[in-house]
Amino acid sequence: MELLLVLFVIAVLMSIIVSVAGRVSNKAREVTERNGARQAITAWTAYTFDNNGSIMPGYKADLEYFTPDGVKVTPELTENGWPVAGRRYPLRLAPYLGNNFDVIYVNDQKNVLNRMRDQSPDDYLYAVSVSPSLGLNSTWMGGDENDGCFNPTLTEFLGGRVHSDRISTVRNPSKLIVFGSSRSGTGSNSEGYFRISSPAFSSRRWAEAYDKDDASTFGNISARWGGSSIVATVDGAVDSLTTEEIDDMRRWSDRADAADWVLAP
Repeated sequence: MELLLVLFVIAVLMSIIVSVAGRVSNKAREVTERNGARQAITAWTAYTFDNNGSIMPGYKADLEYFTPDGVKVTPELTENGWPVAGRRYPLRLAPYLGNNFDVIYVNDQKNVLNRMRDQSPDDYLYAVSVSPSLGLNSTWMGGDENDGCFNPTLTEFLGGRVHSDRISTVRNPSKLIVFGSSRSGTGSNSEGYFRISSPAFSSRRWAEAYDKDDASTFGNISARWGGSSIVATVDGAVDSLTTEEIDDMRRWSDRADAADWVLAP
């Protein structure tokens, strides 16, 4: 009986230790991502300073970008490479991250990054642009050509730009999301993607409920931290927001005046 009692106590203690260790480990991973978000928003802000207050384009063709070695690649030099990679933010933000992609590839995505390094230089440039742990609010912060943000016809129809393109014109810097915890539903369902998309554009585009198994339900946002996501806002702050808090267009677009706002002329 005494032996059984000792074994029971040991089992209870082990279950407590495993539970506590798991919570501590998860908290450490969350802190690591917070630090990555802080460095990403600092780099993003540095870009605006270096470009006279212009916000870095979110996703656009024919942009210069930089290799991990700090070599500038101009549009006319990408014919035999991966020009699409330069449309995504990681390669264009690279100089402001010290050309260190470990800053935006954290936790499980760090293993993904390490596997990428075994590829050819061109393949690596493409791959490293796809799945950072943090996605960019590309439509509203800098503009995304996939949403027609750089289409002059759309701009004229709406009576102005869709997106924010200068830091000085942003009215709600403490609310507007620049980066957020992201995930991809493509291939490996990895916890990382270069873009996060807003709840609405000209109409609602998110599902009504978050589905952890389907990235498309909430615009590639990942609520991997106990139902919350790490976000970095224009003012440089890093916070944790629930899916309910993120499902608010005032967090995404400086034009929005209501949670359910949609773009209209």
